[in-house]
Amino acid sequence: MSGWFRRLKKQSLKKLIMIDTGYHSHHLSTILLERGGFSLLAFIDEEPWNHLNLMNGAKIHYPSELLALAEKNRADAVIKLTGKGWQPASDCVSELQKKGIAYITLDVAIAPDEQLKIIVERLSAE
Repeated sequence: MSGWFRRLKKQSLKKLIMIDTGYHSHHLSTILLERGGFSLLAFIDEEPWNHLNLMNGAKIHYPSELLALAEKNRADAVIKLTGKGWQPASDCVSELQKKGIAYITLDVAIAPDEQLKIIVERLSAE
């Protein structure tokens, strides 16, 4: 195997789904993309006018699509910031965890740098 291919394989991206499309989710997703090492698979939002639009290169999907998207795309984590917006039911969160997909809830009051640190720690521990 050539050297460049081996390096590319080692730098596998962590695949994320973000719940909500508000300011805090957009800001955090921008930071994750700028840092590198992360790929945004999708955003989840219940507003019909957002459906299938793009945000930071990822399509916006309905909440009913979350589990299928996470499983089909082999997501590493689903990230939810506290506050208003759709909240997955406990059975949905349990199903994600059974599939080995981390469900990370972050407080919007925490600085984005700290949010990033929490995400990195949670995903490196798994």
